[in-house]
Amino acid sequence: MQVDEVWAAADAVLAQGERPTIERVRTHLGRGSPNTVAPMLDAWYASLGKRLDAGNSGDGAGEKGTLPAPVLRAARALWGRAQQHAQEKAAESVRIDRSMLEQQVEGLAATRNELDQEQQKLDERSEALGAALLAKDQQIADLVRQLTALQKSMVSREAEVEQLRVQIATTTSALHAERGRLDALTEEHRLERGRLEQRAHDQEKRLLEEIDRSRQEAKRLKLMQAGESRQANQELAGAQEQVQSLRVDVAALRSENAGLAREVLLAREDLRTAQSQQEQFRKDTTALLAELKSRVTKNVASAEPAAARRSKLKAAPSR
Repeated sequence: MQVDEVWAAADAVLAQGERPTIERVRTHLGRGSPNTVAPMLDAWYASLGKRLDAGNSGDGAGEKGTLPAPVLRAARALWGRAQQHAQEKAAESVRIDRSMLEQQVEGLAATRNELDQEQQKLDERSEALGAALLAKDQQIADLVRQLTALQKSMVSREAEVEQLRVQIATTTSALHAERGRLDALTEEHRLERGRLEQRAHDQEKRLLEEIDRSRQEAKRLKLMQAGESRQANQELAGAQEQVQSLRVDVAALRSENAGLAREVLLAREDLRTAQSQQEQFRKDTTALLAELKSRVTKNVASAEPAAARRSKLKAAPSR
């Protein structure tokens, strides 16, 4: 597609009293892509003023680059309407700009009034903040004194806690020693009971053996010396008395064993009592430590907001 074809089509569209556009030129030509027609049509518009000037200098008939007379008349009419439209557009734009400027002036005046009021409020607020800062400084000084006293109290509390810990450690050590002593005593009682039971068993065994030997001897004497039954009866009586004495010894040993068993039970009861006292002491100590920790945490928590407020007040003037 050539430039002359596009220009001729644009002249034809303009001669019909229409404004040449890409679509109208393409419709008139019956071909051509918008990307091809667009730059050629822009060139046509760029040369339109020169061609009109050339037409004004003469009739322009037959001169190269000038418009035909019908096209020239249509172009002049279109150009006049375009200039009139541009003037009207410029006047309307000036009127709108003037109105906008007036509104901006009024807005600036209102803004300045608001700024003056805001400045007055800021001045009043600054005075109030100054007074508040003085009061806050006094409050901070009071809080610092309270914090110092609290820190001293915490140091004293920590010393008390440390003393309690030492006392707990000493008591725990004593309880461990007492438990070791009771365990040793229990073991000693157990061994002693075993020894007593073994001794009683051995004595009972010897007694039974002695009784058996006495019975055997009595039978032997009865068989050998039937005439000496009286003496044998006496010896038998003596043997029976000896058996009775041995039975009394066995009963005494059993009673002694029972006494030792009761002592062992009492020792075990003492051990359980000591363990119960140790557990109660541990619970009381734990409760006391928890109470001290709660009081220290509460004092520290009450002191932290004051320090935070003090930091905010120091940062406020810089803003």
